[in-house]
Amino acid sequence: MMDVAELPFNQFVGILKCPEHVEGIFCLPAGPQYLNHLGTVHASALFTLAEASSGQFLAHQLKVIASSIVPVLRRGEIKYRKPATGRIYSRGRFVSDHWDQFHDTYERKRRALIAFVIEILDQEDVVVAQGSYEWFVMERPQEG
Repeated sequence: MMDVAELPFNQFVGILKCPEHVEGIFCLPAGPQYLNHLGTVHASALFTLAEASSGQFLAHQLKVIASSIVPVLRRGEIKYRKPATGRIYSRGRFVSDHWDQFHDTYERKRRALIAFVIEILDQEDVVVAQGSYEWFVMERPQEG
């Protein structure tokens, strides 16, 4: 299974695995490089953490078939709920019955869309942003 934290951009940004939170996917540590002009975590840092987390959430959910698929982010949007300070982390969940719909469609067509929610939480476990992400997943073309 691909480790999204090891992608060069995510390493550059400083995204880390989040082992101390059972449901946490990734974290960004506290640091001045993540702050905006108000002294809170920059909106771009929140979005970057959410987008990377969506890829890792997808990879984890599809780990059984991960080596035989090509996932591509189709749409991502985020709503900022409150200013974040300090360390932030993410968690994911499916939107209603999208998981079952995805499996049914993928089994028939060998491609499908899947959507889920990524929440960004601050160090007090308060949701500071919530994003919805839709991925297009298709079967990896056969080589040769």
